[in-house]
Amino acid sequence: MPKEDNELQNAIEDDQNQLSNYEKDHTVDKANTIDDCPLYETSTSQQSTSVDVDDGKHLLYLNIATYLPLKTSDRLLDDILCDTAFLNSTDPRVIEMGLKTSGILKKSMLSYSNFRSGIRPNALGSLTDQVVLQTKTEYDSISCPQYNKIQVLQAVILNPSLTEQQIAGFDDIVKIPIYHLKVTVKIRQELERLKKHVGVTQFHALDRLHEHDLVDLPTFDSSDPNLKDYGIYVSDDTNKLILVEIFNPEFNSPEERDSFTTAAIQKRYNDLCLENESLNENEIPSQPDCFYTLFKIFKGPLARRSTAEPIKTIDSGNLVLNTHLNPEWLTSKYGFQASSEIDEETNESFTEYVPPDMVDYVGDWKIRKIRESYVRKCLQLIFWGQLSASLLAPNSLLKNTKSVKGLSSIQTSFSILPWFQLLGESRARILLNFNEQAHSPLDAEPHFINLSVSHYYTDRDIIRNYEALSSLDPENIGLYFDALTYIANRKGAYQIIAYCGKQDIIGQEALENALMVFKIDPKEYNIAELNEATLLSIYKFETSNKNKATSNHLTNLKNALRLLAKYTKSNKLKFYVDHEPYRALSQAYDTLAIDESVDEDIIKTAYSIKINDSPGLKLDCDRALYTIAISKRSLDLFNFLTDECPQFLNYYGPEKLDYQEALKLLQVNENASDETILKIFKGKWFDENVYEPDQFLILKAALTKISIERNSNLITNFLLTGRVDPNSLPPENWPTGINNIGNTCYLNSLLQYYFSIAPLRSYILNYQKTINNFNDHLSNSGHVRRIGGREISKSEVERSIQFIHQLRNLFYAMVHSQQRCVTPSKELAYLAFAPSNVEVEFEVEDKKESKGTTNLKEEEPRGANVITEQNPNLIDLEVDENLNGDVEKHQNNDEKAESNDDEIVMSDDAPDLASPTRVAKISSDQLENALEMGRQQDVTECIGNVLFQIESGSEPIRYDEDNEQYDLIKQLFYGTTKQCIVPLSATDKVRTKVERFLSLLVNIGDHPKDIYDAFDSYFKDEYLTMEEYGDVKRTVAVTTFPTILQVQIQRVYYDRERFMPFKSIEPLPFKEVIYMDRYADTDNLTLLAKKEETEQLKQKLNDMKNRQRELLNRDGSGLTRKDAFLETVKLLESSIVENTVLNTEDKKNVIKTLKNKVTNIDNELMSLYNDINSLEDKISHQFDDFKEYGYSLFSVFIHRGEASYGHYWIYIKDRNQNGVWRKYNDETISEVPEEEVFNFNEGNTATPYFLVYVKQGQEADIEPLKRILE
Repeated sequence: MPKEDNELQNAIEDDQNQLSNYEKDHTVDKANTIDDCPLYETSTSQQSTSVDVDDGKHLLYLNIATYLPLKTSDRLLDDILCDTAFLNSTDPRVIEMGLKTSGILKKSMLSYSNFRSGIRPNALGSLTDQVVLQTKTEYDSISCPQYNKIQVLQAVILNPSLTEQQIAGFDDIVKIPIYHLKVTVKIRQELERLKKHVGVTQFHALDRLHEHDLVDLPTFDSSDPNLKDYGIYVSDDTNKLILVEIFNPEFNSPEERDSFTTAAIQKRYNDLCLENESLNENEIPSQPDCFYTLFKIFKGPLARRSTAEPIKTIDSGNLVLNTHLNPEWLTSKYGFQASSEIDEETNESFTEYVPPDMVDYVGDWKIRKIRESYVRKCLQLIFWGQLSASLLAPNSLLKNTKSVKGLSSIQTSFSILPWFQLLGESRARILLNFNEQAHSPLDAEPHFINLSVSHYYTDRDIIRNYEALSSLDPENIGLYFDALTYIANRKGAYQIIAYCGKQDIIGQEALENALMVFKIDPKEYNIAELNEATLLSIYKFETSNKNKATSNHLTNLKNALRLLAKYTKSNKLKFYVDHEPYRALSQAYDTLAIDESVDEDIIKTAYSIKINDSPGLKLDCDRALYTIAISKRSLDLFNFLTDECPQFLNYYGPEKLDYQEALKLLQVNENASDETILKIFKGKWFDENVYEPDQFLILKAALTKISIERNSNLITNFLLTGRVDPNSLPPENWPTGINNIGNTCYLNSLLQYYFSIAPLRSYILNYQKTINNFNDHLSNSGHVRRIGGREISKSEVERSIQFIHQLRNLFYAMVHSQQRCVTPSKELAYLAFAPSNVEVEFEVEDKKESKGTTNLKEEEPRGANVITEQNPNLIDLEVDENLNGDVEKHQNNDEKAESNDDEIVMSDDAPDLASPTRVAKISSDQLENALEMGRQQDVTECIGNVLFQIESGSEPIRYDEDNEQYDLIKQLFYGTTKQCIVPLSATDKVRTKVERFLSLLVNIGDHPKDIYDAFDSYFKDEYLTMEEYGDVKRTVAVTTFPTILQVQIQRVYYDRERFMPFKSIEPLPFKEVIYMDRYADTDNLTLLAKKEETEQLKQKLNDMKNRQRELLNRDGSGLTRKDAFLETVKLLESSIVENTVLNTEDKKNVIKTLKNKVTNIDNELMSLYNDINSLEDKISHQFDDFKEYGYSLFSVFIHRGEASYGHYWIYIKDRNQNGVWRKYNDETISEVPEEEVFNFNEGNTATPYFLVYVKQGQEADIEPLKRILE
């Protein structure tokens, strides 16, 4: 081991005890405010403490730990080696940051860390041989010589690439800039012994020296023109002081550099040869000769140790001097004095150059300064000389010259060890596994630089630096946290990773990345001005942008918002991002482990069970519930959500709004009625698109605030139930119910259905016909009037007119009654139920009094269906003496009906609104029989009976070719189909028949999967055998679609085993909008091709299902084919067949074959399952592009019970009231959720049996709510 290493190792071992006594804790006080520079230049405020006498035992800079920059010795060293690169940089970014003019020694790491990786640091060149030239000096402190010491190191800073690359020639040597480093360290030995902290020392920048330190640094002059840069740092534990000075190169003038070029040396020598014949013109000195000569000139006065030694002078006539340099520079540039002397032998005068006397450099700071400049010159000449000598060819005779040998014998090194030795940290560095040869690129990483750490630092030291910097510079704590996180991950330092996980800090890089995700430029936007409203607005906009809302982008947005919520300390943003609903509705249902078809009660139950079983999943369950509540727009689920997660009310509670804000959110004024506010609220709640997930919570909060301010029972009840309480509404804001007068519940449903159809209702209310009108009309028309293919008798017409008048009375009462329900007349019920062929006896009087009726229990058969809405034709009916009325149609706003009667009463004494005509005589027995007859009727019979009477009592709009009357009923309810019989043997002989249809009958017994599947069966091509044509194909298609499409669902069948009818409750899913294009008679080639393709797909699907059933069918013993194979394998493998004739090999082959068959069955079933699902999905979307004949659902007739009894009601949708669904159950009308209407659960006995759709574009014809009260 080299001697130097032995000494170093011994020093380390000697210092082990001292290191073990270092203090274990290091506390950094809160940083003082630094006003001078945002990049944390050292403050000009007083950093020192007033101490009269420096005893070496007290800190002079008590508050130094509160100042920036903070750097470690490693950081300072790297700054030293890179400083000149910044000062000489041409990078515009470096110039813009001011680093070219100021350097980096006094700068914060944050100001230059990003540029450091692009810079190759210089090398630290020093002398290891202190005998030749002393570059390391130690002085006693003037302020406290007993305990304080001053140590100085002089070295050079040299570009290492120039030492390694091939230099073109000698002339390039002088172009190499060699900067000079002087490091002065003041060590307070007593404080080092008592206060030294364990670990890496932290140094803080100082801009004003204490007076006791000023006396110890007499040569420091910040204004020295030769001083390139400097920095002063003091350790916070022992106040160890480091003064770093970087000086410009020596011999820096152009004439000095040129004097060492080959041409200049040759010229100088040649010129001297002309003056002195003793010189050999071929022995021109080399560049190393010149460097070495000048080195000896400057080294001479440095070697003089005492005044007793004579001062060695140089004869001005010395040929070596004159050939190697310009001797005049010794006096003009280098501080020598010219002295005239007399030669004692020749008595001739001569001149000598006398060097300065530097013996007293310790006591005289001016001499010390000169000495230091001579040392710098010597160092530069040594390194120049060695570089120059390296250019000599290996076999050159010049290699053996005294100059070259002298230069080569000087021991120089490029090492950073002298720096740490000077600071007294070499031992500590070795203990930290420091290896100066193992340079790590990590030390040039911005994150390592920002924390002033090196790759070999312990986790403890890295954390200490982070804590100190964060405390001193809280505004940039994010940058320091970024650095700490990066270092932890880069080094795999688990202790630091764990530490980072406990910090509630947002890294600057992470913050800026989050802002960039939000399209906020952190350089142009003041981060301190961020507010939660702005961030939330941007987040909502970005997540709602479907063009950009990719999965990755949404994840980035969510993470960014979560980070910004933490940074802004916004609980609302954190809550928003934590509870944000799922993007996929299916994920919400999966979280609660329920199916999407379940009702709200089951959803709430599933939520409660889930959080009870898994409390840790409550947040996920809250999000799932929130998601489903939004999807269903369910006020009830939102109420449940806020009950289970009250945090929602912290941010979306009514107290967050004032009354005016609530009104503004709903876009109503304070004079609006509660009913108007509810209507507008429901429009926003149910009809507006969901742009922001929390819009429902905001709307709910606004309505709650209004309810509280107004103390409104109506709004409060609505908020609690999600439905309007009719009892809280004025009668004019709710439809009128119809009392049940005995088994009339399905008639009541039918009447409500017809009432909701505005054109029909308007026609009935304006009806004023009499039998005389019809007699006159028929006598003048010349047509035989037919309805349903037959002629109408006079008695049927008279009966029908009476029925329409009774219906008009009921409709009028439903519009104008002050009561919430009305009672139909017994004549109306009788005429509705009694078949048209039953003759009715009429009274002679124009008006009669109807007898009272009694409400009976609601036991009856099945019922009818539903349609959609229309803009109301409000009727202004004025009754005069003759009970004639005038109607004003299509008024825009409020329309009032004026009547001579105070109220409409449908009791025995009620005046008949009909024009003079005979009234049916209905006895109690007749009414009872009719009601019983109605109880046994098919609902479609009642529908046919009612519509037949309306048609019979109506004048035709026109007559069809068969004299069939075309009227309003045909216009609204009837369509036509074309049936074609195509002989397979003669496809050109097509027999066509066009028929009218009132409704389409779909058969639930065919087990259709949905309404389209049921229609497919209805319109399916049939292959028959006819006597006339043989084998034929029968096709059915719609040629004319009705305005109102009625669909009857066949649910009652006859059980031939039990000899009784039964009702099927199998669900038939239907949609709110259907398209009938595929069933239309069309010549659209694309549609026809799609229909043909669909038939082929269905056939393929049928074959797959048959094969599936074949594989899954069980035999008489209850085994499937697979089960049989498996049982056979078990038998063969059992001991029972061990002694059979089957040999072992045959048995193995049979078992193998059977197992293969089992595997094949499993594979085939799996393939069939996937193929069937895929094919069914494809078939369901075959006609998605065909939407010419669209229909919207508006009425659903419901029957609950069995085939022979039960109860009926109807659901009707009111699009004019935000699409609300109402349940019409006799005299009770209530608002219901959409889920109740579309309830397709198995086992539900309340089954739809009649569906009614209205053609798209004519929804305004449906107006369920029509009330005009005085």
